[in-house]
Amino acid sequence: MLYQFLLVSLRRFKKDRFFTLLNILGLSLGIATTIVILSFVLFELSFDDFHSKKNQIYRVLTHWSGGDRMEKLVVTGTKVSHIADNEIPEVQEVAKYFPIGSRVPFSLKVEDKVFQETDFAYADPSFLKIFDFELKSGNPETALDEPNTIILTEQLASKYFGTADPMGKSVTVNGDTELIVTGVMINPPKNSSLPIGALASFKRIEKRYGIEWFPMNFMTFILVSDQADTRKISEVFLKKVETEFTGELATEVANINFSLQPLSEIHLQDGIAADVGNRGDRKNTLAFVFIGLFILLIACINYINLSTAQSEKKSKEVGIRKVLGSSRQALIKSYLGETAVLTYLSIVLAVVFAEISTPYINQIIGSDIPFDITSSWQWPIFLLSLGVIITALAGSYPALFLSSFKPVSVLKGTFLSAQSGDKFRKALVVFQFSISIFLILGTIIIYKQVMYGSEKKLGFDQEQIIVIPLADQATFDKLDAIEAELGNHPAIQKTAKASEVLGNVRAGYGYDAEGLINKENNSCTGFSIDRNGIATMGLQLIAGSDFTKTSENDSVWHYIVNRKLINKLGWTPEEAIGKDFSMLPMPEGKLIGVVEDFHFTSLHQKIGPVVLTYIDHEISNLYVRVNKNQSPEAMAHIQATFKQIVPGSSIEPTFLVNELDRLYQSEKRTADLLVLFTGLSIVIGCLGLLGLTAFLVERKYKEIGIRKILGADIMQIVRSLSWKFVRLILIANLIIAPFAFVILSSWLDNYAYSISIGWDIFLFTGLGAMAVGFITVFYHSFQAAIANPVDAIRSE
Repeated sequence: MLYQFLLVSLRRFKKDRFFTLLNILGLSLGIATTIVILSFVLFELSFDDFHSKKNQIYRVLTHWSGGDRMEKLVVTGTKVSHIADNEIPEVQEVAKYFPIGSRVPFSLKVEDKVFQETDFAYADPSFLKIFDFELKSGNPETALDEPNTIILTEQLASKYFGTADPMGKSVTVNGDTELIVTGVMINPPKNSSLPIGALASFKRIEKRYGIEWFPMNFMTFILVSDQADTRKISEVFLKKVETEFTGELATEVANINFSLQPLSEIHLQDGIAADVGNRGDRKNTLAFVFIGLFILLIACINYINLSTAQSEKKSKEVGIRKVLGSSRQALIKSYLGETAVLTYLSIVLAVVFAEISTPYINQIIGSDIPFDITSSWQWPIFLLSLGVIITALAGSYPALFLSSFKPVSVLKGTFLSAQSGDKFRKALVVFQFSISIFLILGTIIIYKQVMYGSEKKLGFDQEQIIVIPLADQATFDKLDAIEAELGNHPAIQKTAKASEVLGNVRAGYGYDAEGLINKENNSCTGFSIDRNGIATMGLQLIAGSDFTKTSENDSVWHYIVNRKLINKLGWTPEEAIGKDFSMLPMPEGKLIGVVEDFHFTSLHQKIGPVVLTYIDHEISNLYVRVNKNQSPEAMAHIQATFKQIVPGSSIEPTFLVNELDRLYQSEKRTADLLVLFTGLSIVIGCLGLLGLTAFLVERKYKEIGIRKILGADIMQIVRSLSWKFVRLILIANLIIAPFAFVILSSWLDNYAYSISIGWDIFLFTGLGAMAVGFITVFYHSFQAAIANPVDAIRSE
């Protein structure tokens, strides 16, 4: 019986090849898109799932507030781990994790080869008791017990030692510290939120930092018991803050509190500063879920529209089958079965599309979306279930609609089936294009915002600046000689030393100033630069002088602040010069200059108070300004200079504009995905429009012939047929525009500085959508308009 049913269905598909092809192509594209989006979403949601104690692992967050500055930070001082380990019984294990390589690449030397690694971190021995990072070689219980030990991933072990066994061999860190390899870690899964390449024992730097609230450089992870109350643990930290943050210390650091963040929330966190690794976005992930559902819905709407549009062809078949005894239930089962066959054919094709396209999509968006139908038993179950859902969603209305025909009316020719479904089909077309237009608007807005970030004047000259992370002590020791040699090359204008990379300056401090009455909760960002920093970076000095008239050995500290800070103090730029000032906990000194406000963080945050000074041990980057069109020569000279002065050194120079672009990688990835999925939604919608146009032309074939005989020209007929669909797209524009404006405005609120949504965006998007719709229906309309009217009249 099943064989006979499949045979009948395939014969029907063969008879209506054009509509069957459109249905299969539309459904398969919709399902393939849904599969790819689902793979992306599941990957984003799967981060850190491989840890067996994932539900018991938390990261301690610092809540910092002072003045206009309120932040959640992933870092704490060493005091936090000490409290958790010694004063909270519910805590089973505590580990400090210091991913110092993410700030400045660490230099690792093996024999005569030097490498720079960003995934270098220090960790307590208990780190491997909390997390399930498996060692291929070595004992996880003891691998980090000694201060001079290091664990390498398989990837780094192969990179450093080739096929040789790395266990027991030495690695020199930053040119002055020799560490022994005591473990080789199996490469962490791609869905790990912690970037790990080289993991050194925290015991090597333990004495340097002691047990203090500051500096806040370390992630603190805790493993709690099953029944632990995380609120009580947070309260313990709060009580400690209230008892120990008093007097001068409280003034210096503003208001501080702590909370616990579940491991499962780390990857898709929102609004947390100083984190490392690639992070996802919870809102964007949820948005893609809806996009996938909408695209699948568009494909189902195509099927509904094309199936009901062909009802006039099938009406006589329905009438005859009912006269011969078929019940309505039998007809419904028949048409649902036909939908099921077509759906599962589409799913097979969709799986092929998804398998082929996923690597290319990963390449486009710079991601690593996994899809392998054989990797899990859940995929076949999902696809089978998806087939049932689509069959019910896309097949129910056509089955109910077709089976409702009355045989007497059909056989007499008085049943106007096509007209009865026109309004419903038009509503579905409007809904389809409303979704597509919204996706187009979203893509345009996101791209314009990304471009705004790259084109906006940031208050400094980011062009033609090369940033060189300084990784080892040998380089620091010879930095003056390096700068002198670089300055002798005609392609290089200036050099300067600085603590951080512009656009990602985050070091938090307090401040005190002459005449300041309220000395609490005054926070600022500190940026350490040398005498040439302002000129090299192109900062605009509006009062006073830069550091060129000072000496790094002066006994008096010198500070330069931005306009935002002096506005808070109620001073004019001229009044600020010579005032007593200190960036806490640094010594009191003098304000010698004021610079115009500049974006030292991304455009997600508003410009806050910033203080420029020179702190020698904070320096970790060298800025090099080069002449326009001489970047290759300058880059070659930089490499040659470092090799000459610091033999064996390894540097990774990057252009500042590229570093700034990385601040918006998430938005760019979202925009790239939106372009892809928006294009697919338009293609699927146009496939349906193409089928409906073909049906309309077929239905009005005789009418078109008569109108041509009565004098209608070709363009009149084309306009008449095209307008029936173009006006539906116009209605879709009018309906979706206000919703799109509200939703996209809400998304732009995530930025302190954003574009405005003008009417022109909606106008051009609407005109573009109507143009695409007109082009889609033009072919069939034109073919009908140029056909011989005599053939149309003779058709019956």
